[in-house]
Amino acid sequence: MNRFHYVLGVVVAAAAAVGAVALIRGRGVTGEAEAAAVARAAMERLGYAPLGEPDATFEGDQELAWALERASAGPAGAALARGEGGAVRWRLVFPAGGEAQVTVDGVVWSLRRPVPAEPGPDLFPSLAKARVEAAIAQTVPDPSRWRLVRAQSWREGAHTWERAWFVGGAGPLPPGWRRELELEMVGSSVVSWRRFVHPLGTDLGVVTGRMAELRLLRRPALLGLAIVVIGVLIAGAEAVAYRESTAVVRGLVYGAVVATAGSFAADTLASAPVQAVVLAAVVALLPAWTDLPPTRLSWGPAAGVGLAAATLAGHAAILGAGGWVPVTSPVPAGTGWERQLADAWLPALVEEPLLRGALPAFAAPLLGWWGAALLAAPIGALLHPEPAVPLLASIGLEVVLQLGLAVVARFAGVGGAVLARGTCEALVQRASFPVGWTWDRVALLGVALGTVLLLWPRRRD
Repeated sequence: MNRFHYVLGVVVAAAAAVGAVALIRGRGVTGEAEAAAVARAAMERLGYAPLGEPDATFEGDQELAWALERASAGPAGAALARGEGGAVRWRLVFPAGGEAQVTVDGVVWSLRRPVPAEPGPDLFPSLAKARVEAAIAQTVPDPSRWRLVRAQSWREGAHTWERAWFVGGAGPLPPGWRRELELEMVGSSVVSWRRFVHPLGTDLGVVTGRMAELRLLRRPALLGLAIVVIGVLIAGAEAVAYRESTAVVRGLVYGAVVATAGSFAADTLASAPVQAVVLAAVVALLPAWTDLPPTRLSWGPAAGVGLAAATLAGHAAILGAGGWVPVTSPVPAGTGWERQLADAWLPALVEEPLLRGALPAFAAPLLGWWGAALLAAPIGALLHPEPAVPLLASIGLEVVLQLGLAVVARFAGVGGAVLARGTCEALVQRASFPVGWTWDRVALLGVALGTVLLLWPRRRD
């Protein structure tokens, strides 16, 4: 029997590894190296050769990207977000001077070069308009589609500066959208330009309205978790009063892990200590008053790979059925590997002990295990749904994920559910970070841990 289990573990580990690599293959933000070359070439066309390799930072306008996809459903919207829509970009700063923003698909979105020592003669007022209109050919590939709407001049130092605003209509963007460009010259030299996109109000309104609805829907879910936490603390106090067994050391270790992950994932450090204290108490007190399924950590990551595949397939099914779900991944607040790791694993560390441990412990005496799981599913689904159209499609997909985690918790315990959720989130969120093996390794961390646990030799009975 032990040999059969070991062979089964080898098969499951191999299948999980192959599936995880297939899920992340080709996913991630591209264009970093190309953006540097494009920015360098654009500056050289202005007569400035930047020195050194630039520092690159990924940034984007998440709502604008999703509005573009909503207005042009499918791959066309995602292509606009990566290119002419300017929603996802690389910011490049050269060490010796010069800064540029280049979209993921290689469109120069903004550029500023150092002011040249000899910018050329100042433009005569009668010639300034024609010279400024001609200068736009240095900034956009379709200058004939842009028209000058306003210009101003001022004297600064020994030279005259010109600033002009152009409107380019919708161009390749959806109907009703508008493009603008601001250009600056000193003397006879172009020194900077910036592009802007003004979306159609209805397209942006659908996305922002849906995101506002989801923020509102999170409130009852957070209230439900707060009630669970209060119940845990009351039950834990009773257990301590009756001197029942607790897992204090396990709780302290778990709280330290949550605090560390929260310090990297949160925008501020304020919430990390609170989460750490709450989860330390929950993990320490659960054994005192609950009868949870035994933990089988080794099966958690493999289940997480299956849940990630189901999540990505669900996104494709919504799009295929004529609905809308964002193709462009949410833009992370930072692109360090620490942020990637924390963003993927913190929801699992914080939510799973509550949804798969504490809540079933409270509800199981009345509803049974599966009834408690059905109660936890909508609470978990409302915490992280994506702004899909129709809304029920997104919430339904999250409910399926939550029920899958309930199945994992039933047969692999709360620890297995934590590993499954973290592995799933890491694989799904892989597309939000740049391409490269460094980021792939972080996404595959849970799979690697599961492989070790499955293949670790076990003592014979």
